[in-house]
Amino acid sequence: MEKPDWVSWEDIHQCLYMAHQVNRKRGFNMVTQNISAEKLKNLIEGSGRCFVAFDKEKLVGVATVRFFKSRRWWAWGKTVAYPGLDGVLKEYQGTDVFLGLQEMRNAVIKESEVRIIQSNTAVENTVVLRRVKKAGWKFVQYSATGKGADHYSVIMVRWLDGCPWPNWFVSLMYKTSEFIIRAIWKPGYKIRFKFW
Repeated sequence: MEKPDWVSWEDIHQCLYMAHQVNRKRGFNMVTQNISAEKLKNLIEGSGRCFVAFDKEKLVGVATVRFFKSRRWWAWGKTVAYPGLDGVLKEYQGTDVFLGLQEMRNAVIKESEVRIIQSNTAVENTVVLRRVKKAGWKFVQYSATGKGADHYSVIMVRWLDGCPWPNWFVSLMYKTSEFIIRAIWKPGYKIRFKFW
């Protein structure tokens, strides 16, 4: 269901934090788990939607989607849908909880008539990366993930009307960004070398 008013943003934050405990144990400090309840509220209420799943009265899963105008090469000036800030409690992972949340979110994206979907995940999240590539997503940028994270990420895009660029160009842009980011940054946002 869509987030009802009686579910607080602190409840959403706690669910996401608990859902990513496996990542913390593996040494990943994911942005999703570190985002504050206030920032969640500001990100979603202004330009997105939040969906929640319950087992009786227990909040067990969260999925969100935001809409914004892009200033990146792959969608310059166009509105993109950004599904993200997701999590399902460990004991509910591998069930249909996330599939149900994803179906609701996909229906909202379809209704919006947005033609570009953008997302990202950690480079080490190979299961998701294989799955999205098989589903037609293109890897467009390699990045050092935002404040509070300690790993590299892949930004991926799916054009619902087909990719407007040749595959070689998209691949070149991705590989170039990977080379630059790995040359300059290392996880934990430590600069590898200084320019002066």
